[in-house]
Amino acid sequence: MDVLANINLSIAVAMTVLSLSTVGGACSVIAKVRRAKEEMRLSKEFFQSTFDAAAVGMAVADFDGRYMKVNQAMCEFVGYSEGELLGMSYHDITHPDDLADNVSARALMLDGKLPKFQMEKRYVRKDGRVVWALMVVSEILDKNGRMIASVGQMLDIDTQKQAEQALLESRRQLRELSHHQKTLLEQERKHIAREIHDELGQRLTALKMDVSLLRIGFGHNPELFRMAGRMRELAEGTIEVVRQIASNLRPAALDLGLVPAIEWLLDDLQRRSEICCRLYVGDDELAMDEVRATVVFRLVQESLTNIARHARARHVQVSLKRENGRLRLHISDDGCGFDPQAADKLRSFGLLGMRERVLALEGTLVIDSSPGRGTTVSIELPLVAGGGS
Repeated sequence: MDVLANINLSIAVAMTVLSLSTVGGACSVIAKVRRAKEEMRLSKEFFQSTFDAAAVGMAVADFDGRYMKVNQAMCEFVGYSEGELLGMSYHDITHPDDLADNVSARALMLDGKLPKFQMEKRYVRKDGRVVWALMVVSEILDKNGRMIASVGQMLDIDTQKQAEQALLESRRQLRELSHHQKTLLEQERKHIAREIHDELGQRLTALKMDVSLLRIGFGHNPELFRMAGRMRELAEGTIEVVRQIASNLRPAALDLGLVPAIEWLLDDLQRRSEICCRLYVGDDELAMDEVRATVVFRLVQESLTNIARHARARHVQVSLKRENGRLRLHISDDGCGFDPQAADKLRSFGLLGMRERVLALEGTLVIDSSPGRGTTVSIELPLVAGGGS
Protein backbone atom coordinates (compact mmCIF):
# COMPACT_ATOMS: atom_id res chain seq x y z
CA MET A 1 0.00 0.00 0.00
CA ASP A 2 2.83 2.33 0.74
CA VAL A 3 4.41 1.57 -2.65
CA LEU A 4 1.18 2.34 -4.46
CA ALA A 5 0.84 5.55 -2.52
CA ASN A 6 4.37 6.51 -3.46
CA ILE A 7 3.68 5.74 -7.08
CA ASN A 8 0.50 7.81 -7.04
CA LEU A 9 2.36 10.61 -5.31
CA SER A 10 5.12 10.49 -7.89
CA ILE A 11 2.57 10.53 -10.69
CA ALA A 12 0.77 13.45 -9.09
CA VAL A 13 4.03 15.37 -8.66
CA ALA A 14 5.02 14.62 -12.25
CA MET A 15 1.67 15.77 -13.61
CA THR A 16 1.89 18.91 -11.57
CA VAL A 17 5.37 19.67 -12.87
CA LEU A 18 4.30 18.90 -16.46
CA SER A 19 1.27 21.13 -16.10
CA LEU A 20 3.32 23.97 -14.74
CA SER A 21 5.90 23.49 -17.51
CA THR A 22 3.25 23.56 -20.22
CA VAL A 23 1.64 26.70 -18.90
CA GLY A 24 5.01 28.42 -18.64
CA GLY A 25 5.93 27.44 -22.19
CA ALA A 26 2.63 28.71 -23.51
CA CYS A 27 3.11 32.00 -21.75
CA SER A 28 6.60 32.30 -23.22
CA VAL A 29 5.31 31.65 -26.75
CA ILE A 30 2.51 34.16 -26.31
CA ALA A 31 5.01 36.74 -25.11
CA LYS A 32 7.22 36.17 -28.12
CA VAL A 33 4.28 36.46 -30.50
CA ARG A 34 3.22 39.69 -28.85
CA ARG A 35 6.75 41.08 -29.11
CA ALA A 36 6.95 40.05 -32.78
CA LYS A 37 3.61 41.71 -33.50
CA GLU A 38 4.72 44.87 -31.74
CA GLU A 39 8.00 44.92 -33.63
CA MET A 40 6.12 44.36 -36.87
CA ARG A 41 3.74 47.19 -36.02
CA LEU A 42 6.61 49.53 -35.20
CA SER A 43 8.47 48.50 -38.35
CA LYS A 44 5.34 49.05 -40.45
CA GLU A 45 4.73 52.44 -38.89
CA PHE A 46 8.39 53.40 -39.39
CA PHE A 47 8.25 52.35 -43.06
CA GLN A 48 4.95 54.16 -43.55
CA SER A 49 6.19 57.38 -41.97
CA THR A 50 9.48 57.21 -43.84
CA PHE A 51 7.70 56.43 -47.12
CA ASP A 52 5.15 59.21 -46.73
CA ALA A 53 7.62 61.86 -45.50
CA ALA A 54 10.39 61.08 -48.01
CA ALA A 55 11.62 64.12 -49.93
CA VAL A 56 12.06 62.01 -53.08
CA GLY A 57 9.25 60.38 -54.99
CA MET A 58 8.64 56.75 -54.01
CA ALA A 59 6.34 54.12 -55.46
CA VAL A 60 5.68 50.43 -54.92
CA ALA A 61 4.69 48.56 -58.09
CA ASP A 62 3.56 45.01 -58.85
CA PHE A 63 5.04 42.67 -61.45
CA ASP A 64 3.24 44.47 -64.29
CA GLY A 65 4.55 47.83 -63.14
CA ARG A 66 1.19 49.04 -61.81
CA TYR A 67 1.43 51.29 -58.80
CA MET A 68 0.32 49.76 -55.49
CA LYS A 69 1.50 52.57 -53.26
CA VAL A 70 2.85 56.08 -53.90
CA ASN A 71 3.96 58.90 -51.62
CA GLN A 72 3.14 62.60 -51.69
CA ALA A 73 6.47 63.59 -53.26
CA MET A 74 5.75 61.25 -56.18
CA CYS A 75 2.30 62.80 -56.64
CA GLU A 76 3.74 66.31 -56.65
CA PHE A 77 6.51 65.34 -59.06
CA VAL A 78 4.20 63.97 -61.76
CA GLY A 79 1.15 66.13 -60.98
CA TYR A 80 -1.30 63.25 -60.40
CA SER A 81 -3.22 62.49 -57.21
CA GLU A 82 -2.62 59.30 -55.26
CA GLY A 83 -5.97 57.91 -56.43
CA GLU A 84 -5.08 58.57 -60.08
CA LEU A 85 -1.64 57.00 -59.82
CA LEU A 86 -2.94 53.83 -58.14
CA GLY A 87 -4.84 53.10 -61.34
CA MET A 88 -1.78 53.63 -63.57
CA SER A 89 1.57 52.00 -64.36
CA TYR A 90 5.00 53.44 -65.08
CA HIS A 91 4.22 53.01 -68.81
CA ASP A 92 1.60 55.75 -68.53
CA ILE A 93 3.94 58.47 -67.27
CA THR A 94 7.28 57.52 -68.83
CA HIS A 95 8.43 59.53 -71.86
CA PRO A 96 8.10 57.40 -75.03
CA ASP A 97 11.78 57.81 -75.90
CA ASP A 98 12.82 56.35 -72.50
CA LEU A 99 10.22 53.61 -72.19
CA ALA A 100 12.11 50.87 -74.06
CA ASP A 101 15.19 51.19 -71.84
CA ASN A 102 13.00 51.20 -68.73
CA VAL A 103 11.12 48.06 -69.83
CA SER A 104 14.37 46.28 -70.72
CA ALA A 105 16.04 47.05 -67.37
CA ARG A 106 12.93 46.04 -65.42
CA ALA A 107 12.71 42.75 -67.34
CA LEU A 108 16.26 41.90 -66.26
CA MET A 109 15.29 42.56 -62.64
CA LEU A 110 12.13 40.44 -62.89
CA ASP A 111 14.23 37.60 -64.34
CA GLY A 112 16.50 37.74 -61.32
CA LYS A 113 19.49 39.00 -63.29
CA LEU A 114 19.57 42.38 -61.52
CA PRO A 115 18.75 43.08 -57.87
CA LYS A 116 18.18 46.72 -58.79
CA PHE A 117 18.77 49.20 -61.59
CA GLN A 118 18.98 52.94 -62.07
CA MET A 119 18.58 55.25 -65.02
CA GLU A 120 18.01 58.86 -65.90
CA LYS A 121 14.58 59.12 -67.49
CA ARG A 122 11.90 61.59 -68.41
CA TYR A 123 8.42 61.59 -66.93
CA VAL A 124 5.40 63.18 -68.62
CA ARG A 125 3.41 65.12 -66.01
CA LYS A 126 -0.36 65.37 -66.01
CA ASP A 127 -0.08 68.92 -67.44
CA GLY A 128 2.06 67.59 -70.31
CA ARG A 129 5.34 69.03 -69.09
CA VAL A 130 8.37 66.73 -69.34
CA VAL A 131 10.57 66.42 -66.25
CA TRP A 132 13.80 64.51 -65.61
CA ALA A 133 14.47 62.17 -62.68
CA LEU A 134 17.20 59.80 -61.55
CA MET A 135 15.24 56.62 -60.89
CA VAL A 136 16.45 53.74 -58.71
CA VAL A 137 14.30 50.57 -58.65
CA SER A 138 14.90 47.72 -56.18
CA GLU A 139 13.32 44.34 -55.45
CA ILE A 140 10.94 43.67 -52.59
CA LEU A 141 11.41 40.02 -51.50
CA ASP A 142 9.28 37.71 -49.40
CA LYS A 143 10.65 35.57 -46.57
CA ASN A 144 11.71 32.93 -49.11
CA GLY A 145 13.74 35.41 -51.13
CA ARG A 146 11.26 35.62 -53.98
CA MET A 147 10.44 38.97 -55.54
CA ILE A 148 6.87 40.05 -54.84
CA ALA A 149 7.02 43.71 -55.89
CA SER A 150 9.41 46.58 -56.61
CA VAL A 151 10.03 49.92 -54.99
CA GLY A 152 11.21 52.89 -57.00
CA GLN A 153 12.77 56.15 -55.89
CA MET A 154 12.74 59.21 -58.13
CA LEU A 155 15.22 62.03 -57.50
CA ASP A 156 14.26 65.26 -59.27
CA ILE A 157 17.16 66.26 -61.56
CA ASP A 158 15.13 68.43 -63.92
CA THR A 159 16.96 71.64 -62.99
CA GLN A 160 20.35 70.02 -63.55
CA LYS A 161 19.20 68.58 -66.88
CA GLN A 162 17.90 71.93 -68.06
CA ALA A 163 21.23 73.53 -67.15
CA GLU A 164 23.04 70.72 -68.96
CA GLN A 165 20.88 71.14 -72.06
CA ALA A 166 21.41 74.91 -71.96
CA LEU A 167 25.17 74.38 -71.75
CA LEU A 168 25.10 71.94 -74.68
CA GLU A 169 23.02 74.37 -76.70
CA SER A 170 25.42 77.19 -75.85
CA ARG A 171 28.36 75.06 -76.96
CA ARG A 172 26.55 74.19 -80.18
CA GLN A 173 25.89 77.85 -80.90
CA LEU A 174 29.50 78.77 -80.11
CA ARG A 175 30.70 76.00 -82.42
CA GLU A 176 28.43 77.25 -85.19
CA LEU A 177 29.63 80.80 -84.61
CA SER A 178 33.25 79.67 -84.71
CA HIS A 179 32.61 77.72 -87.91
CA HIS A 180 30.88 80.74 -89.45
CA GLN A 181 33.75 83.02 -88.50
CA LYS A 182 36.30 80.59 -89.94
CA THR A 183 34.25 80.39 -93.13
CA LEU A 184 34.24 84.18 -93.37
CA LEU A 185 37.99 84.19 -92.68
CA GLU A 186 38.59 81.69 -95.48
CA GLN A 187 36.51 83.79 -97.86
CA GLU A 188 38.49 86.88 -96.90
CA ARG A 189 41.74 84.97 -97.36
CA LYS A 190 40.58 83.86 -100.78
CA HIS A 191 39.70 87.44 -101.72
CA ILE A 192 43.00 88.88 -100.43
CA ALA A 193 45.03 86.10 -102.07
CA ARG A 194 43.47 86.81 -105.43
CA GLU A 195 43.93 90.55 -105.02
CA ILE A 196 47.59 90.05 -104.15
CA HIS A 197 48.14 87.57 -106.96
CA ASP A 198 46.23 89.45 -109.62
CA GLU A 199 46.74 93.12 -108.80
CA LEU A 200 50.07 93.26 -106.97
CA GLY A 201 51.50 90.38 -108.97
CA GLN A 202 50.62 92.01 -112.27
CA ARG A 203 52.05 95.36 -111.20
CA LEU A 204 55.30 93.76 -110.10
CA THR A 205 55.52 91.84 -113.36
CA ALA A 206 55.02 95.11 -115.27
CA LEU A 207 57.72 96.72 -113.12
CA LYS A 208 60.05 93.84 -113.92
CA MET A 209 59.43 94.31 -117.65
CA ASP A 210 60.10 98.06 -117.39
CA VAL A 211 63.36 97.37 -115.58
CA SER A 212 64.33 94.97 -118.36
CA LEU A 213 63.65 97.72 -120.89
CA LEU A 214 65.83 100.10 -118.85
CA ARG A 215 68.68 97.62 -118.97
CA ILE A 216 68.32 97.48 -122.72
CA GLY A 217 68.08 101.29 -123.09
CA PHE A 218 70.99 102.05 -120.78
CA GLY A 219 73.19 99.10 -121.59
CA HIS A 220 75.96 101.47 -122.66
CA ASN A 221 76.14 102.85 -119.09
CA PRO A 222 77.69 100.16 -116.85
CA GLU A 223 76.57 101.75 -113.60
CA LEU A 224 72.96 102.15 -114.72
CA PHE A 225 73.08 98.65 -116.20
CA ARG A 226 74.16 97.16 -112.87
CA MET A 227 71.56 99.23 -110.98
CA ALA A 228 68.82 98.06 -113.33
CA GLY A 229 70.02 94.49 -112.82
CA ARG A 230 69.70 94.83 -109.05
CA MET A 231 66.25 96.36 -109.48
CA ARG A 232 65.23 93.42 -111.68
CA GLU A 233 66.45 90.91 -109.08
CA LEU A 234 64.58 92.82 -106.37
CA ALA A 235 61.40 92.77 -108.45
CA GLU A 236 61.77 89.03 -109.10
CA GLY A 237 62.30 88.37 -105.38
CA THR A 238 59.31 90.51 -104.50
CA ILE A 239 57.15 88.63 -107.02
CA GLU A 240 58.19 85.33 -105.41
CA VAL A 241 57.35 86.65 -101.93
CA VAL A 242 53.95 87.84 -103.17
CA ARG A 243 53.26 84.42 -104.69
CA GLN A 244 54.24 82.73 -101.42
CA ILE A 245 52.01 85.04 -99.38
CA ALA A 246 49.10 84.41 -101.74
CA SER A 247 49.68 80.64 -101.53
CA ASN A 248 49.83 80.73 -97.75
CA LEU A 249 46.58 82.65 -97.63
CA ARG A 250 44.90 80.22 -100.00
CA PRO A 251 46.79 77.99 -102.43
CA ALA A 252 45.65 78.24 -106.02
CA ALA A 253 45.70 74.43 -106.10
CA LEU A 254 42.46 74.46 -104.07
CA ASP A 255 40.71 75.80 -107.16
CA LEU A 256 41.69 72.56 -108.88
CA GLY A 257 40.36 70.34 -106.07
CA LEU A 258 41.22 68.94 -102.65
CA VAL A 259 43.68 66.29 -103.82
CA PRO A 260 45.91 68.70 -105.82
CA ALA A 261 45.89 71.08 -102.84
CA ILE A 262 47.07 68.32 -100.47
CA GLU A 263 49.70 67.28 -103.00
CA TRP A 264 50.92 70.89 -102.95
CA LEU A 265 51.14 70.80 -99.14
CA LEU A 266 53.15 67.55 -99.18
CA ASP A 267 55.47 68.80 -101.94
CA ASP A 268 56.06 72.01 -99.98
CA LEU A 269 56.85 70.07 -96.77
CA GLN A 270 59.17 67.72 -98.63
CA ARG A 271 60.95 70.65 -100.28
CA ARG A 272 61.48 72.48 -96.97
CA SER A 273 62.57 69.46 -94.94
CA GLU A 274 64.05 66.00 -95.25
CA ILE A 275 60.68 64.34 -94.61
CA CYS A 276 59.56 61.82 -97.23
CA CYS A 277 55.84 62.34 -97.97
CA ARG A 278 53.35 59.96 -99.60
CA LEU A 279 49.71 60.48 -100.57
CA TYR A 280 47.24 57.61 -101.09
CA VAL A 281 43.83 58.35 -102.58
CA GLY A 282 40.96 55.89 -102.97
CA ASP A 283 39.40 55.12 -106.32
CA ASP A 284 36.13 56.94 -105.58
CA GLU A 285 35.70 60.59 -106.49
CA LEU A 286 36.03 62.91 -103.50
CA ALA A 287 33.45 65.48 -104.51
CA MET A 288 32.53 67.96 -101.78
CA ASP A 289 31.58 71.59 -101.38
CA GLU A 290 34.22 74.31 -101.12
CA VAL A 291 33.67 74.86 -97.39
CA ARG A 292 34.35 71.20 -96.54
CA ALA A 293 37.27 70.97 -98.95
CA THR A 294 38.83 74.04 -97.33
CA VAL A 295 38.33 72.62 -93.82
CA VAL A 296 39.96 69.31 -94.78
CA PHE A 297 42.82 71.22 -96.39
CA ARG A 298 43.35 73.24 -93.19
CA LEU A 299 43.27 70.07 -91.08
CA VAL A 300 46.00 68.51 -93.22
CA GLN A 301 47.95 71.77 -93.19
CA GLU A 302 47.77 72.02 -89.38
CA SER A 303 48.82 68.38 -88.99
CA LEU A 304 51.80 68.78 -91.32
CA THR A 305 52.82 71.98 -89.54
CA ASN A 306 52.80 70.13 -86.20
CA ILE A 307 54.85 67.31 -87.73
CA ALA A 308 57.42 69.72 -89.14
CA ARG A 309 57.75 71.57 -85.81
CA HIS A 310 57.60 68.81 -83.23
CA ALA A 311 57.58 65.25 -84.58
CA ARG A 312 61.19 64.81 -85.81
CA ALA A 313 59.70 62.40 -88.35
CA ARG A 314 61.33 60.91 -91.44
CA HIS A 315 58.19 59.73 -93.20
CA VAL A 316 54.64 61.07 -93.49
CA GLN A 317 51.71 59.28 -95.08
CA VAL A 318 48.34 60.85 -95.91
CA SER A 319 45.45 58.70 -97.10
CA LEU A 320 42.03 59.81 -98.34
CA LYS A 321 39.12 57.62 -99.28
CA ARG A 322 35.36 57.73 -99.62
CA GLU A 323 33.33 55.16 -97.68
CA ASN A 324 29.54 55.11 -97.31
CA GLY A 325 29.20 58.76 -98.18
CA ARG A 326 31.86 59.82 -95.68
CA LEU A 327 35.43 60.99 -96.04
CA ARG A 328 38.06 59.05 -94.10
CA LEU A 329 41.36 60.88 -93.70
CA HIS A 330 44.45 59.49 -91.99
CA ILE A 331 47.68 61.42 -91.41
CA SER A 332 50.50 59.26 -90.01
CA ASP A 333 54.15 59.92 -89.16
CA ASP A 334 57.00 57.90 -87.67
CA GLY A 335 58.15 60.68 -85.35
CA CYS A 336 58.69 60.91 -81.61
CA GLY A 337 54.98 60.90 -80.74
CA PHE A 338 53.36 62.51 -77.69
CA ASP A 339 50.75 61.96 -74.98
CA PRO A 340 47.37 63.22 -76.31
CA GLN A 341 45.90 63.46 -72.80
CA ALA A 342 48.78 65.64 -71.64
CA ALA A 343 48.30 67.82 -74.70
CA ASP A 344 44.61 68.22 -73.86
CA LYS A 345 45.50 69.30 -70.32
CA LEU A 346 47.91 71.87 -71.72
CA ARG A 347 45.05 73.19 -73.89
CA SER A 348 46.85 72.92 -77.21
CA PHE A 349 44.96 75.43 -79.33
CA GLY A 350 46.12 73.76 -82.55
CA LEU A 351 44.52 70.43 -81.59
CA LEU A 352 41.51 72.21 -80.09
CA GLY A 353 40.97 74.14 -83.29
CA MET A 354 41.17 70.93 -85.33
CA ARG A 355 38.57 69.23 -83.11
CA GLU A 356 36.22 72.19 -83.34
CA ARG A 357 36.48 72.31 -87.13
CA VAL A 358 35.64 68.60 -87.38
CA LEU A 359 32.77 68.77 -84.86
CA ALA A 360 31.26 71.73 -86.71
CA LEU A 361 30.95 69.46 -89.77
CA GLU A 362 29.39 66.60 -87.74
CA GLY A 363 32.61 64.60 -87.93
CA THR A 364 34.98 62.85 -85.56
CA LEU A 365 38.70 63.23 -84.87
CA VAL A 366 40.83 60.62 -83.12
CA ILE A 367 44.52 61.02 -82.26
CA ASP A 368 46.49 57.82 -81.72
CA SER A 369 49.94 58.54 -80.35
CA SER A 370 52.36 57.81 -77.54
CA PRO A 371 55.97 58.84 -76.89
CA GLY A 372 58.34 57.06 -79.26
CA ARG A 373 55.60 55.51 -81.38
CA GLY A 374 54.67 58.16 -83.92
CA THR A 375 51.26 59.73 -84.43
CA THR A 376 48.17 59.00 -86.49
CA VAL A 377 45.40 61.55 -86.85
CA SER A 378 42.16 59.94 -88.07
CA ILE A 379 39.33 62.15 -89.29
CA GLU A 380 35.92 61.10 -90.51
CA LEU A 381 33.20 63.43 -91.71
CA PRO A 382 30.21 63.42 -94.08
CA LEU A 383 30.90 64.57 -97.63
CA VAL A 384 27.67 66.57 -97.67
CA ALA A 385 25.97 68.67 -95.00
CA GLY A 386 23.60 66.70 -92.78
CA GLY A 387 25.16 63.40 -93.84
CA GLY A 388 26.31 62.40 -90.36
CA SER A 389 25.47 58.88 -89.28
